[in-house]
Amino acid sequence: MLDESNPGSTCVSPQEINAAEYRAVSVLTSNHSSLIDRDLSLIEFERRVLEEARDERNPLLERVKFLGILGRNLDEFVMVRGNKWIAAPHAQQLSGAMHAMLQDGQQLLQRDLVPALAEAGIHLVDYVALTEDERADVDRRFTEIVLPLIVPVFCDSTLVQGVQTLGLNFAVVIHDGHHEGRLAMVRVPDRLPSIAPFTPSPARQDGGDAFVWLDQVLQANMHRVFPGARIESAHLFRIVRDADVVLDVASAGELPDRMIEAVRQRDTNPIMMMAIDRAASGAVIDRLARALSVVPEAVFRVPEVLDLKRLWDFSRIARADLRYPALVPYVPPRLASGCIFAAIRMGDILLHHPYESFQPVVDLLRQAVDDPDVVSISTTLYRTDRRESPIVEALADAAHRGKDVRVIVELTARFDEHLNAEWARLLKAAGADVFHSRAGRKVHAKQTLIVRRERDRIRRYVHVSTGNYSSFTSTVYTDLALLTCNEAIAADVGDLFEFMTSDRPIESLRTLLAAPFALRAAFNALVEREIAWVARGERGHIVLKMNALVDQAHIELLHRASQAGVDVDLIVRGVCCLRPGVPGVSERIRVRSIVGRFLEHSRTWYFRNGGSEEVFIGSADLRPRNFDRRVEVVVPLKDTALAHRVHDILDVCLADTSSARELRSDGRYVRATPRPGEPVVSCQAVLLQTSFG
Repeated sequence: MLDESNPGSTCVSPQEINAAEYRAVSVLTSNHSSLIDRDLSLIEFERRVLEEARDERNPLLERVKFLGILGRNLDEFVMVRGNKWIAAPHAQQLSGAMHAMLQDGQQLLQRDLVPALAEAGIHLVDYVALTEDERADVDRRFTEIVLPLIVPVFCDSTLVQGVQTLGLNFAVVIHDGHHEGRLAMVRVPDRLPSIAPFTPSPARQDGGDAFVWLDQVLQANMHRVFPGARIESAHLFRIVRDADVVLDVASAGELPDRMIEAVRQRDTNPIMMMAIDRAASGAVIDRLARALSVVPEAVFRVPEVLDLKRLWDFSRIARADLRYPALVPYVPPRLASGCIFAAIRMGDILLHHPYESFQPVVDLLRQAVDDPDVVSISTTLYRTDRRESPIVEALADAAHRGKDVRVIVELTARFDEHLNAEWARLLKAAGADVFHSRAGRKVHAKQTLIVRRERDRIRRYVHVSTGNYSSFTSTVYTDLALLTCNEAIAADVGDLFEFMTSDRPIESLRTLLAAPFALRAAFNALVEREIAWVARGERGHIVLKMNALVDQAHIELLHRASQAGVDVDLIVRGVCCLRPGVPGVSERIRVRSIVGRFLEHSRTWYFRNGGSEEVFIGSADLRPRNFDRRVEVVVPLKDTALAHRVHDILDVCLADTSSARELRSDGRYVRATPRPGEPVVSCQAVLLQTSFG
């Protein structure tokens, strides 16, 4: 498609994507196929996030936050998947869908959320709508606070390197005494909030807090950035680069240092998308594209350049009445006081975050640090807190005190590479033995092993989780974690640590299912067993909860289970490539997605097993990378009460008629609704109100 205002350009305009085509983007895969395209499925997930921003049942600032989540997710989609789909047959549908979704988000913000916020006493005012006194106040603050942070970049050379990805920039054409039509780039400062507060004038007479967008203030004050020059035009644009990081393993220095340097090179990666104000002339766009080395098919002219991530700043305004009620996580009585080691010896403990507190996990490590009988601590860090981490602090303290501390820090956790490298350096400086995954085998398992002397024996304590060692995400992600001193599980976890730190081969595991060893074979055997039960006249039932279902071999196996008569319930938050309800293929398979207050992050497997139910929790989604190219851990719940509890949690998720959407065979998601006479059920609300102590 050509941009008519610039016949020599191949810029795509999302307005040329028919609205009906955008709405139906998920069904553009061939209807006879049993698979749904993964990228189109991901776009459908983002549409569900947008629906949460529209949902008036959600508190006002939470709706604003959902728009911020949408913006962040779409950016990450382009950064991660852009080089895969930019030349694909459905690339234009994807691009059109993304930009149209952003426009929908902007319309929702302006037409619904901004007026509702104003009624609540929070005013987001456009710069052009400021009174004279307000404008003077805003301009004064700009000169004092913002202007010193701005450094224009001139596009005098053919290629400009190192322009940061994401964020907002202006393409500015100026005339000064030396150059006519000089092109410069001006970045909206990242170090400042995207909204600037100002003092409302008495003329406004509506009270409350008032804010204006920082980029609007910058555009209005561009003459201060270029004193003495005439501003011909200034148009917003933003770029999204490929997220790949290439680690130069042959270079000198420590691995964390090399990773930090590699991450810095991300700002020179190819640009996957440049969105620019469509009012900019074709000549300006072409000059800018050449300066940034942007290929024509990655340039998009849009009516408004949007960075919905900026709404994170707005959603953090201190108004508790416009948010979800404060979460007070439950602490099981066995863990509320006293020795956690003694509590675990009484029997296995299951924690369900965020409904139950993550603090006992922190306390377990703190007690291990202080306990002279603790010999060693081993743990994996994939992601943790971005600032102060109580987990890292405890591990470093243990190393300082002379305990044997082994930490496997995953340096290639996307977007956390730099942070993890810093944590690795801190832990190594404290005296811990720090290890990193081998090339091509990312450590995604979440496990801790504590070895303790107890009278005449050594006892090992284990924490295995579906989620990361992050005190922050434990308050907003749903995850399950097992605390146990079961020796078979502990021995398997110990063998896995030996494998990760020394590459010692593992012949077999006693209890755990682990990748890259036998996880795929074990999962296949569990499904095959369910098929065999149906052949013997028993009911077969499988429930799988995960973040994504992509693995084609697993999809085909689940198809075969459906065809054999097994009922299959899938709770898949995000991407799902399986098409349910196809006659003769997947008609006994049901798929639902839950998008609500908390991010559904736990991975859980349930198999009826002829009435002797088996339940597993772990770190692996059903993707090829999780089963074949990563270190993953899935643990069976041997305690019958804990297995029943997890089964009950799955049942509540399957009963949700509030936040759940059901996937149809045509690829569309439809909100689940209660039967006539039945109440609306929100699984997260039920779990918030239920004590599992």
